[in-house]
Amino acid sequence: MTVNNFLTFDIEEWFHANYEKLDSYVFDTQSTNLESNVDRLIDLCDTYGVKTTCFILGSVAKNKPYIVKKLFDAGHEIASHGSSHKLIYPMTPEEFRCDLKASTDVLEQITGKKTVGFRAPSWSVKRETLPWFYEVLAEEKFRYSSSVYPAKNTIFGIPNFLDTPHYPTSASILEIPQSVMNFFGNRVGYAGGGYLRFFPTWLIKREIGLKNSEGKPVFIYLHPREIDIHQPRLKLGMMDGYFHYQGIAGCEEKLSLLLAKFQHSFIRMDEYALKSQAILGALPKRTQR
Repeated sequence: MTVNNFLTFDIEEWFHANYEKLDSYVFDTQSTNLESNVDRLIDLCDTYGVKTTCFILGSVAKNKPYIVKKLFDAGHEIASHGSSHKLIYPMTPEEFRCDLKASTDVLEQITGKKTVGFRAPSWSVKRETLPWFYEVLAEEKFRYSSSVYPAKNTIFGIPNFLDTPHYPTSASILEIPQSVMNFFGNRVGYAGGGYLRFFPTWLIKREIGLKNSEGKPVFIYLHPREIDIHQPRLKLGMMDGYFHYQGIAGCEEKLSLLLAKFQHSFIRMDEYALKSQAILGALPKRTQR
């Protein structure tokens, strides 16, 4: 049986980040390389015949609707990344609902299709948000979320969260969490963002292969800025700056090698979530505590 994998892009500007004391709004009026970076990603996907899921910020869609249209016309899924890159856990349920609807209103106006997927900015779903997070998504007619890092690092994550697609609560929302590996006794990501840029290609290929051999899907995720060596630089501390920028020069080539290796396994997350509805009894249900 073929195991599905996913290629996902978080479509946001180079300055959208949630580091402490970083005010990204001061950059809102600056010109960016976002469109040319997205064009490169579309071309790369076309080379390997891969269709992706793109989690797009509502603010980006509002200011640059032509980018959404390009991705949609190329056959990629348009999903929500929230409206303005706000963290989820400081919000109330109604604040989250408003932010969510602000993003979907603009995305659906551009595509003419219902948005069914959501990814939290900076993986900012914490344990205390679980009682209401999936309920709001279900009430807004979403089908799935890809928002949880099932481990703990310095700024996000839920330790002991199930690291395979499942239904975390009684709400009918499928969670597709990040894949993690055992790294010196700790759960660590490997297939996206700073983790993908840090670990060597051979190790990432091995880990994806191991997960797939166990019947588990893996998603790769990147931001357009992660293939752009010419982007402006945020003023970050030493550790944050290293994690944010290391490995960018070789990231596009690494992604190309991964697509070449696994190209026939990739599907869009909305397609997977739709398929999963037919096998609800086979997917794990777990109340996250």
